[in-house]
Amino acid sequence: MAGGRLGRPGLTLIEVLFAITIMAVALLGVASMFPAALRSVMTGGQTSKATMLVREMVEMIQADTFDSLDAYYNGFNTSPLMTELLKVPPTFTCPVTPAVPDYNKKKWTCDMLATGTQASGQGLPGGTGTIRVDCVNPTGTINPTVPCPTELELRQVTVTVTWSGQGARSVSLVTYVAKTE
Repeated sequence: MAGGRLGRPGLTLIEVLFAITIMAVALLGVASMFPAALRSVMTGGQTSKATMLVREMVEMIQADTFDSLDAYYNGFNTSPLMTELLKVPPTFTCPVTPAVPDYNKKKWTCDMLATGTQASGQGLPGGTGTIRVDCVNPTGTINPTVPCPTELELRQVTVTVTWSGQGARSVSLVTYVAKTE
């Protein structure tokens, strides 16, 4: 039997090596997808946390009085409160009770840090929040006057959370609050 296997069933060494090589290349291709998938899951989780934090602050703002928007929220940044929270001893602790002055701001800051670490699945690594309140003219344009003229009864509120994940990322939500009294 010329060119045959001499009548024995089974595989030759060359065939086994060829099959192992094909399997190794296929498995390496599949294995290389795992780090990319993990990065996508982590980024998606951070984006979800940031979106939740933005919505939380928007809801707190909408529940507050219209007259407090400019004075209390405009220009707010969580960075100074994070510094206070991380001091030894801290000037306030988390969780914050509703009786604490600046409750909304401190609660938002605590929620951003979650007084935990990224490894705990809480908080947003490198997260900071900002709030901007703009006056809206009856024509729908932004009025740059600070403080807002009292006759303008509509405010545009922009809440932004920025964090350092796979590069700098941010989530913003713009809402409008009207004077209802």
